[in-house]
Amino acid sequence: MRSGSEEQKQKYLSPVTKGEALSSGGFTEPDHGSDITLMDTTAVKEGDEYVINGVKTFITNGTIGSFAIVLCQTDPEAKPTYRGQSTIIVETGTPGYTTADVGEKMGIKMTSTAELSFNNARVPSSNLVGEENKGFYQVLEFFDESRVEIAAQALGIAQGAFDRALAYTKERSQFGKKLAQFQVTQHKLADMVAQIETARLIVYKSAWNFDQGNIDPKLTSIAKMYAGRVAVEVADEAIQLFGGYGYMLEYEVERFYRDAKIMEIYEGTREIQKNTIASALLGKL
Repeated sequence: MRSGSEEQKQKYLSPVTKGEALSSGGFTEPDHGSDITLMDTTAVKEGDEYVINGVKTFITNGTIGSFAIVLCQTDPEAKPTYRGQSTIIVETGTPGYTTADVGEKMGIKMTSTAELSFNNARVPSSNLVGEENKGFYQVLEFFDESRVEIAAQALGIAQGAFDRALAYTKERSQFGKKLAQFQVTQHKLADMVAQIETARLIVYKSAWNFDQGNIDPKLTSIAKMYAGRVAVEVADEAIQLFGGYGYMLEYEVERFYRDAKIMEIYEGTREIQKNTIASALLGKL
């Protein structure tokens, strides 16, 4: 949307918006994880094509996407190396491009998570997104928005776990009283809703700022870091309120707990968010 040509937008984005195609972003590599300043995946220009070699991992929609936008090293001599990275569109079915499921996950089981392999995969040079060697900056800009979306996802998980816990404590009786009548339960619920509403404010603020064109990486990182932590803690407390039933698949809250943890890992771990926040606060030392 931001860097692609009009032809690319029509060819690749229109089917996505119509629900006819899925896309994936090939950024993470096995040996580098959250560090996208280093890329082992290379794209070498040969005539009017790029020849891509390398591996990406933990890629959402990787096995079911119609295309992937892949971050590659196009200038191996660049210093620092991230100044020589580019994003290139690779279509599913391209010779030399294969995908494989990474295996069963703890949570978010409804999503496809894949490894992408490139073995002399050739794509037209017209598949370059935006300018060559600007890919790193394009991805950072993408993360500024995706962090808000993941923070909202975490907020929804926390709210869903809380809603089920609240309803359960009103219905379940122990020692001749509803669970909700015990002060310890009331305090747990009060703490949970305070965390959720605090997370909601920071998520909404970061979303509003983004919509106003005020891109603040510090704020979006705070939103993702805090909302992710709230999702984990609220889902954990929800299971505790359910007791043994919370550990059973039937009551859903265990799924919220498993899904919550990825909020602190993907689209940048909580440690990466802290780095971003601190960098914005301190500047160059």
